[in-house]
Amino acid sequence: MSTITEKPKLVLLHGWGYDNNCWSDVMLNDLQGQYELILLDLPGHGKDAFIAGKRNNISQLDEWIASTKQFLPNQYHILGWSLGAQIAIRMAHNDTRIQSVTLIAVNPKFTSGANWPSAMLPNLLAQFQQGYEALASKTLRRFASLQAKGSVAPKILVEQMLELMQVQVSKAFGLKLLQELDERVHLCQLTQSCYIELATHDALVPFEWVSQLQLPTSVQVNYVEGAHGYLLEHCGVTRQMANFLHLEVPL
Repeated sequence: MSTITEKPKLVLLHGWGYDNNCWSDVMLNDLQGQYELILLDLPGHGKDAFIAGKRNNISQLDEWIASTKQFLPNQYHILGWSLGAQIAIRMAHNDTRIQSVTLIAVNPKFTSGANWPSAMLPNLLAQFQQGYEALASKTLRRFASLQAKGSVAPKILVEQMLELMQVQVSKAFGLKLLQELDERVHLCQLTQSCYIELATHDALVPFEWVSQLQLPTSVQVNYVEGAHGYLLEHCGVTRQMANFLHLEVPL
């Protein structure tokens, strides 16, 4: 008599400006061989019901995390891209329900400072926020251009990205989070197995930030060729990510 083994759960968190439709069919097919997928929309993105208020932004995010976790399984893995990866770190901190953490094109602190040079200039992100509130479509194109900078075919990638990024006023909240979130301590305190994948030509996330932190031995880092949006260009998962996630996919 055979028994049906339930697949482990994997939660996916997209990057800023997108929604849960951004993941390629190839990547989803790769992941579905091993996992039951749960695709979330970040706060203010896609069909998420988040409504921005005038309270502290990080507190609002923590409320969203607490509310979201009520609907998630007792045990699950988490995979995040860019802002979604930052939020994945925050979700995984001190949470034994989360079994492993996969982070793509992430910087635990997206804005640079005196002790954190490998990041975006704070005024650049501030300009994105102001620009998005004034001219959203133009700002999305500029953001897409930066994500595609360093790719093999940047013009094609930009158009692909713009098809996946719809204008929503509430997405401005995500730009505030990119300016304010600092997950360096949480990343260094992770107890789960963690896989970080960074692109060597990423114009938004300089991969050199890794050398500035004392990461736990449970964290492994892999570098790939490409831009910040390489995930959309390469479609499927890399060999190293497949090994970490125990995937059996043709590579």
